[in-house]
Amino acid sequence: MFETTVVESRKQKVGIQRLLTLPVSIGIHAVVIVAVIIGAIWTVSFPTNSPAQVAQYSMAAAPPPPPPPPPPPPKASPQPVVKVVEVPKNIQELAPTIVPEKVQPVANASTSTAEGVEGGVEGGIAGGVVGGVVGGIVTEAKPEAPLRVGGDVKAPVVINRVEPVYPEVARKARISGIVIVECIIDKGGNVTNVQVLKPLPFGLDQAAVDAVRRWKFRPGTLNGQPVDVIFNLTVNFKLN
Repeated sequence: MFETTVVESRKQKVGIQRLLTLPVSIGIHAVVIVAVIIGAIWTVSFPTNSPAQVAQYSMAAAPPPPPPPPPPPPKASPQPVVKVVEVPKNIQELAPTIVPEKVQPVANASTSTAEGVEGGVEGGIAGGVVGGVVGGIVTEAKPEAPLRVGGDVKAPVVINRVEPVYPEVARKARISGIVIVECIIDKGGNVTNVQVLKPLPFGLDQAAVDAVRRWKFRPGTLNGQPVDVIFNLTVNFKLN
């Protein structure tokens, strides 16, 4: 019975020690951690000036901008070039030594009078020219160039049309169409200088030229007068 009481008392003491060891260990660890944090904070040094003050000090210490460059100098005005006038060496010989008091007027050969003109024909010719030839000179009139129809130039009118001969080879080939030629119709109404502007094959263009050369016209006129005119003619080839 005594041994049993001793064993139970030992068991109770051992359980109480274990229960007290855990809180004491936690407390010791907490004290150590707090001491370490306080020591670390204590060693940190804080700046005396705030960042705003440092920035203001830096801005005040910036150097001023450089002054603007001076303006360019004005352009020098061009100096006038003075030309040297050469005086001829024989100026005394050129100048007259004696100045005449009166200057004689120059006679004009073409001065006309009531009686006639110098160099004219005795008795005079109405409408004559000074220095002309008695009886005049007959000059041949140059031929006028042919005119184109339009404005005051009236077109010629055909009065006799000759039909072209249809070439047999073109008829067998069943070729048809129109041939356009340019020609000159003279003052007599005749056709000259025929040129083909729009041809057709198998001899149709030559047949058209041979036909229009035999046509007869009332000539074109300018202000009622017959003139040579340039005119286009059209020949139509049709198959029956």
